[in-house]
Amino acid sequence: MRRTVGPPGSPTVVLLHGWTVTADLNWYPAFEPLSQRASVVAFDHRGHGQGLPTRRFKFSDCASDVLAVADALGIDRFVCAGYSMGGAIAQLTARAAPDRIAGLVLGATSTSFRGRGLRAVRFALLPVVAAASRLAPVKLRYWGWEQTVFNVIGTNIGRWAQTEILKGDPQALLDAGTELFNFDSSPWLANLSMPIAQVRTVGDLVVPDDLQQNLTDAIDDMGAYSYRGGHASVVTDFDSFWDCMSKALDSVGVPAHSQPESRVAPDQSPTEATR
Repeated sequence: MRRTVGPPGSPTVVLLHGWTVTADLNWYPAFEPLSQRASVVAFDHRGHGQGLPTRRFKFSDCASDVLAVADALGIDRFVCAGYSMGGAIAQLTARAAPDRIAGLVLGATSTSFRGRGLRAVRFALLPVVAAASRLAPVKLRYWGWEQTVFNVIGTNIGRWAQTEILKGDPQALLDAGTELFNFDSSPWLANLSMPIAQVRTVGDLVVPDDLQQNLTDAIDDMGAYSYRGGHASVVTDFDSFWDCMSKALDSVGVPAHSQPESRVAPDQSPTEATR
């Protein structure tokens, strides 16, 4: 887990990462600039990276983990910033404890991830694959996940990024895919009372424009800040991402601070992608 104390009197922002990756891989370029305006907390979700082991991954448990981490650190109210899958977990955390969430920043995410057509068909296979995986020997699961990372997911990313992804539990990651398939916040998201802002990655093939538009449409007068970039642009085009992220933070009560008190250095600075 990463934690840094920001300028005096600044709020705390809890960063929630995306599917299959880790907090460091998803957020490492953001740690330093964000620490200039807020205290920062980032940790790996269960089943991902160095997160808690889990027998069956559930978004509701991840939301409980966010609140438990805040409790352990003595943080009462905080802003949740979630990217992709982390955006779904952020929404559920706000629903579970609205009095503790001062604001939400939702990046490259949606109210639902199923979509239509071929995408919906592919997503519908995830619960089937997850169930079948439970019947396979553990070593075979990990071997299959390694092959997927090296030959499918990680063909255009560096060794560090591959290593971060491989820290995850393959079964938990498949279960997380099932959770994404089942997630739908559209019936209740508009009822949340805290300020909410969106960072839209236009042209994103992982969470397409129509799904991100569904999030925009779900909340009246929500601040939505867009730039053209793929799903990995949170890392590969960080300047564009941060320009929108900074505006989103302003809109939920995390303004820039003129005299930064701390810095957080990333572990490494490769140009790896995230999911």
